[in-house]
Amino acid sequence: MTVDDIRKVCVVGAGTMGAQIAQQVALGGYPVALFSRSQHRLDTAVQSNAKLLGRRVEKGKLDAAECEAALARVTTHTDLEAAVRDADLIIESVAEDRETKRQICEQLDALAAPGAIIASNSSTMASSFFADCIAHDDRLLNVHFFNPALVMQLVEVVRGPHTSDEVVDASLEFVRRIGRTPVLVEKETYGFIANRILFIAMQEAFRLVEDGYVSMEDADLAVKNGLNWPMGPFELADLVGLDVTEDILSQGHAQTGEDRWKPTAILTGHTQRGELGRKSGKGFYEYAAK
Repeated sequence: MTVDDIRKVCVVGAGTMGAQIAQQVALGGYPVALFSRSQHRLDTAVQSNAKLLGRRVEKGKLDAAECEAALARVTTHTDLEAAVRDADLIIESVAEDRETKRQICEQLDALAAPGAIIASNSSTMASSFFADCIAHDDRLLNVHFFNPALVMQLVEVVRGPHTSDEVVDASLEFVRRIGRTPVLVEKETYGFIANRILFIAMQEAFRLVEDGYVSMEDADLAVKNGLNWPMGPFELADLVGLDVTEDILSQGHAQTGEDRWKPTAILTGHTQRGELGRKSGKGFYEYAAK
């Protein structure tokens, strides 16, 4: 398998990530089959992508003909067998739930062509979690896009201990061909690279405030002005959602057994009170109702 053998792509899952991954792949010139069990979700994905690309046309960043061609390259399917038929690369982007992903991988193993690459977009679960679901697991790996996929340049290509060199090389070059910047993660580790650095940094900020070294506001100010982050760690946690942040850290603690991942009391106190950040109107900070 080389990158030139990838002629058709299937994206499984039409949520925000799956929809935008499919459209980015189509912008790279590939025909894409986008699968969801929900026709409503597929319709929403198509409408959202059309709106996003339409704005680029209005701003002069995308040619109108190129926009129409990219939108036309995405076909939608509620039948998984039809979606994966003839696909040379399948990107799984279903809910970040281990059992759901295992079920999908089992179905892909049964339905996909024997030589098709199977890539998981999971940000928290390495492909090793699903290797026993795939008969030829040398074709399995993580290809992790960042949200929003139509904007973010980085894609983490994560080699599993089972993944062949050919599949890794083809995946790296494929990412380049769709206009994204790949980084190769040579060994599986929780959080891979960017999220691992980010959430451990957030944990350090939580502990500094919890232990009385600095105020929350000054910690955010220090990171924004000293490290040039667009948001401080407490502001970012509120944006992500404190429940989501706690879940990511809890999974890291469960998978690695390392105490540095264990959610801190300053975080869990808020989640226990239902203070989840921007979406609830209060987290580390308070937010005016819209």
